[in-house]
Amino acid sequence: MGLIDAVAMSIVDSLEQVPIFADLDRAQLETLAKFAQDVEVAAGAELTHEGRYEGSVYVVISGMVEIERNGRTVDTIGPANFFGEIAAIDGGPRTATVRALVESRLVVLSQVQFNEVLDASVPFREAVMPEMEQRLSRME
Repeated sequence: MGLIDAVAMSIVDSLEQVPIFADLDRAQLETLAKFAQDVEVAAGAELTHEGRYEGSVYVVISGMVEIERNGRTVDTIGPANFFGEIAAIDGGPRTATVRALVESRLVVLSQVQFNEVLDASVPFREAVMPEMEQRLSRME
């Protein structure tokens, strides 16, 4: 087991409860947690902005967020879900604006660590890619 601080350990514990991370081993979760942040945001807080180059991936631990594209709500997601993977994977601009609908707790993952684990874990990639494809189809 790697050496990580208490905050990173708390993030690992949170990620372990999210189905998409279920097939990752502890070392891969620690890689994700190394540069991650555990944040609480107020209702109405803008987390990503459509068209901006922002690469973080967000995991909703508690609360609810709204995903908006071209000024129209295209999805709402809650605990144990994630967003931001499209821009993290393709390096392009955000495809949507995301706002917290209620006070929410999120884990913010580094683009570099997310892609490192995505590249190293076939089960993780197989869990992320279909979800990303579904989101893209809902946006069209």
